[in-house]
Amino acid sequence: MAPIRIGILGLSPGQWAANAHLPYLQSPQSKFEIVAVCNSSSESAKKSIKNLGLAESTKAYGNPEDLASDANVDLIVCTVRVDRHYKTITPAIKAGKNVLVEWPLGKNLQEAEELLRLSKEHRTKLAAVGCQGRFDATFRTVKKLIDDGKIGKVLSTTVVGPCGLTGSPALGPSTEYLSQIEVGGNLVTIPFMHFMDSFTRVLGEPESFNSVLSVQRPSIDIVDSDGSVVKKNLKATAHDQASVQGKLTSGAIFSVSIRGGDPFKDEPGVDWRIYGEKGEIWVKAPTMHMQISGGTSIQLHDFEKDEKTEVEFMKEAFSEMPPMTRNVARLYEAIAAEDASAFCTFEQAVERHRFVDALYKQNGVY
Repeated sequence: MAPIRIGILGLSPGQWAANAHLPYLQSPQSKFEIVAVCNSSSESAKKSIKNLGLAESTKAYGNPEDLASDANVDLIVCTVRVDRHYKTITPAIKAGKNVLVEWPLGKNLQEAEELLRLSKEHRTKLAAVGCQGRFDATFRTVKKLIDDGKIGKVLSTTVVGPCGLTGSPALGPSTEYLSQIEVGGNLVTIPFMHFMDSFTRVLGEPESFNSVLSVQRPSIDIVDSDGSVVKKNLKATAHDQASVQGKLTSGAIFSVSIRGGDPFKDEPGVDWRIYGEKGEIWVKAPTMHMQISGGTSIQLHDFEKDEKTEVEFMKEAFSEMPPMTRNVARLYEAIAAEDASAFCTFEQAVERHRFVDALYKQNGVY
């Protein structure tokens, strides 16, 4: 089968697409071929093509419209900052291209709903969103334990942990935007919702819930890599603490609490327990970003035998790749197979945005 030809929106050395997407796309296993790159300027795109070792024939574009009009591109992948998703991916949708957009789909619910509407209007064949945690061995292994009846009926689940992304006294210049809620990328929308998307694939959707979101560090510094303070006492508007509790459609009680900052020194940051009638599952991980962090462990307590065992992870393809890459690789494989049951669709992404919207309304954001 001929490779699927990709155009990437936003590809630069050291950034997300280069670190997480390229290792698979440039591997022998890849079912894709990068044929175009679109950055803020064609010169920037040319530099990325050269510096990242892409083929000399790769086209360089400086605006999304030109990329969208390239007849040799089958799939356009949007990896730019979230507040630029709508503007950069809309031309591709209107041109009838298949698209993959990183999560969040838009900077708010309104943008996400409009992108969904456009995809339906222009009959987009494949519209996927980068919720790659669905493919992570941690969540798939936990789901199998539950499906196999290892703990019986699930009665409750609790999760607490850090995200290691925001909530610290200082951020770098490239992550300053995470402190500003209007941008659309923050603790709630990125690490919390990545986790919740995978969590609900395992345990089901919330039926009812209450939440508390808070900005506990309202003033932060922006510090460069050399330690120099670029901005002092910047007002942070994005939440650095989030706690949600309620009932799942299964009837199980759930509680999820996430905070900014790093985990306790030399200890796993995330403590996730799933309590059932016959046993309990205990997951430990460095951060809530399980889909990219690795270092996760799973234990099972069998109540009848009163035995605790370490659980072996399910064998998954691309497990030899780094944690940041392996689930992105699995996402691409699902896209190549056009398996919409595996990847997050625009419709599902809009539902996730509606959940965020409900959290914001509960906490007086608007």
